[in-house]
Amino acid sequence: MKKILFVILIAVYISSCEKADDYSETPVISFKSFSFEMKETDLSTIIPIGLLKMDFVDGDGDIGFYENSIPETDTTIYDVFIYEFIKRNGVFMPSDTEKYLLPYFEEAVYRKHIKGELAFEIFYEKEHGDTIKYEFEIMDRAYHLSNRESTPELIVP
Repeated sequence: MKKILFVILIAVYISSCEKADDYSETPVISFKSFSFEMKETDLSTIIPIGLLKMDFVDGDGDIGFYENSIPETDTTIYDVFIYEFIKRNGVFMPSDTEKYLLPYFEEAVYRKHIKGELAFEIFYEKEHGDTIKYEFEIMDRAYHLSNRESTPELIVP
């Protein structure tokens, strides 16, 4: 009986140990949400601002370029790409590409992966149209492009 109890205790101990998460070294993103908010500009005009939220995970944690965190450098390496599509005659046509910078994340000591939520404000000019969608992707320091995700069809307020 003691041997069986010992084996059961060992099995419980081993199964309760934290298992290392196994994520791809290429970033993976997923669409979380998109909302519009009306904001007043410096010129007292009210324009719609889109807020795009996405979740991300990168298996080796190499998100954000160090060069972008140094104020004195002339080097800028964009690592977020948001592509705008406008619906015309029932077909989405490419319109614009916005580029953003991710903050630099240093390599973690205990875990290599990094995951979280990213949020971006997108300024929108209504004269382009009233039905849009966005596709987006991110890039890590090894220049791996993530999967490309998209928003659903959006009606601009």
